[in-house]
Amino acid sequence: MEKERKPGIVSLGDVAWDFLLEVSEEICWGSDVQGKVEFSYGGSACNFAVWASRKGARVRLIGKVGMDLLGNMILAHLKEEGVNFPFPPVPNARTARIGVFVSPKGERGMVMDKDPGLSFHSEDFSPTLVEGFDLLFFTGYAIFHRPSIEFFRMILSEARNQGLLTAFDPSSFHLMEDFGYKELRDLVSPLDFLLLNEDEARRFSPQGDFRDLLSFSKIAVIKRGELGAIALSGSGEFSSPAFPSPVLDTTGAGDAFDAGFLVEYLKSKNIEESLKEGNMLGSYVVSHLGAQPPWEKKRR
Repeated sequence: MEKERKPGIVSLGDVAWDFLLEVSEEICWGSDVQGKVEFSYGGSACNFAVWASRKGARVRLIGKVGMDLLGNMILAHLKEEGVNFPFPPVPNARTARIGVFVSPKGERGMVMDKDPGLSFHSEDFSPTLVEGFDLLFFTGYAIFHRPSIEFFRMILSEARNQGLLTAFDPSSFHLMEDFGYKELRDLVSPLDFLLLNEDEARRFSPQGDFRDLLSFSKIAVIKRGELGAIALSGSGEFSSPAFPSPVLDTTGAGDAFDAGFLVEYLKSKNIEESLKEGNMLGSYVVSHLGAQPPWEKKRR
């Protein structure tokens, strides 16, 4: 029997360490509160890449890490997870760090610390980075860091030239505001998949009609947390309820959803099944601390 071909995905964006501060009550500035302090692998594109690999895709992650202990630990982790990482560590650069405050309700706020030396430049580009793959997934963090925009334009153009599908997750409504909605929309259009949460969707569709999103993406997916997710396409609207799950930490749940949705869609072209897979992975992540909790082999 012929072996099923694995879908090939390139993930472009941030690679970082998450330093998680889970508090049992609201932070009391100037004093102390009880809680937990953990650290784990992170960065939206990295989270997505790991989950896509765990769900059976062949994955390449385009990002940069510093030549330091944290960078070496991430590279070892990605190798173990079966994720290809083509760029060597950058000398004299610190691997990106993200401070994540997790509230008593499981919501999170982030503080980003990214070394300018981790920027991409036009000389980093090669057509072979996307050669032989089916889809390019990229996050807002690949764009909001403006020094890397020219490299991003080159990768996106080459992906389209080679016939890859394109998928975008803005990742941060606050950084969207700083960048500019129209500029962001013009930069990424046209898309095959737009994956975003309700806050981000409202900023792209200020009149409240989410079908406006189809003017620059063939499929628009809106993640709604405990309300599940919906998808809009030329064929109509689809929905899937959330999986019941205790909410411990929402960090990385959206990235896991994206991986579940896109890997399933590449396999089946079924939007409803793709929503279900996305919700399943998202619910698993929110019930754990960290964006890449252990994934039992029996679940793969």
